[in-house]
Amino acid sequence: MNILMKEKSLLTLFALFTGGFVPIHLIVLSFGYSEYYMGETMGPKIIKVAHEFGLPYTLYLYIPSMIILVGIMIYSKFKYPDLSRRLIIGFAAGAIATIGLDWVRQMGVLNGWLPGDTPVMFGKMITGSSSFNEYFWIGQLSHFLNGAGFGLIFTIVFGNFNSYKKTMFFAILWLSILELGMMVAPPMAPMVGFFGVKWLWPELFLLTLFAHIVFGIILGFLVHLWLKREDSQCLLPFLKGTQIKDKI
Repeated sequence: MNILMKEKSLLTLFALFTGGFVPIHLIVLSFGYSEYYMGETMGPKIIKVAHEFGLPYTLYLYIPSMIILVGIMIYSKFKYPDLSRRLIIGFAAGAIATIGLDWVRQMGVLNGWLPGDTPVMFGKMITGSSSFNEYFWIGQLSHFLNGAGFGLIFTIVFGNFNSYKKTMFFAILWLSILELGMMVAPPMAPMVGFFGVKWLWPELFLLTLFAHIVFGIILGFLVHLWLKREDSQCLLPFLKGTQIKDKI
């Protein structure tokens, strides 16, 4: 592997970490701290306890990671356009697909099928504030960055496929895995039980599953529309720089 390939591989892995895993794990780790470590699983106090972990995470890991990701995007646009496409398209497609997810999610909020409004919960956890003007926009930003991170992980790990149907299928599969994780991990599982059995079964599970399927359809459609045929490599061949072959 030559020096340029090593550099591109390292940039790819840094982007995967900073743009994908860091924003996603803000929520899991913050609420995990509250629910498992501090024993708070319901009520307003869970947000305050999660804030104890979430604020330092945001200041010292989340924000620097976003700055690093933007730097990688700018640098790769001039030197590694194939990496740049994956990053920008994955990030944008994930953010747009979040709009579709929100359309479904809001039905659950309005009908009481969910224990709360996700962006509101995120915003209060990050800011520690009960002021609408402070927590609402931060919560919305965090929510959409989460969705963008899911899209970025998809384009880096899976790339593109040779048809809309296949790209959307694997995007739905990816989001179904995330749905499974959400149902068994913080904050949902300790709060409402596995798959929502302590809150409202099966409405909560079916609603969130459908929301993630909608997200996957939009994500897969946009990724296939915007990525090129030569972006068909999955993560390992992309890191190694092997020749392009059509995927299944």
